[in-house]
Amino acid sequence: MVTFTNKTKILIVALTVVALLVVAVPAAVYGLPASDSNIVGASRTLVAKGVDWQVVNGQNVTVPANFTLTLTRSGGNSTVPKFNVTGGAVIVNGAVYSVTSGNGGVLRSRHLILLQAQGTGPDGQAVTLRLTGRYFWMGGHLFVVRIGARLITESGNSTLVMRAAIRV
Repeated sequence: MVTFTNKTKILIVALTVVALLVVAVPAAVYGLPASDSNIVGASRTLVAKGVDWQVVNGQNVTVPANFTLTLTRSGGNSTVPKFNVTGGAVIVNGAVYSVTSGNGGVLRSRHLILLQAQGTGPDGQAVTLRLTGRYFWMGGHLFVVRIGARLITESGNSTLVMRAAIRV
């Protein structure tokens, strides 16, 4: 027969309580109602910083680049949410390209974000931004994204390599 001392009994009770908390707290957190980012019409801002990589006269040139895009949920289902780009700006080496429209989606099974947006450049020329990003959860409602994008203008194409953040 096994007999337990008071210290052993207290230790067993404490370990049981900790084990229950480890199981119960995540279940309570994941059981919370969905945030408003799942509601059609909810807006979020994607902010990115990085470099623009171009080949000029046979040489690789990198210049600073960043962008801010406003994304609005437009539908989709739980595995592939879709969104519209309702505005924003891409800044490459001081030149501002305004983004007026676009659309995209999130492939949750692959942690990918895909986007295509149109706008105008500083000289009024048509601009297209094609973006692919892999996102990572950073805790809470914060996600970070590694982005590879093409900025397509009448004068040529450039490659954007960036890091972004979005709160959902």
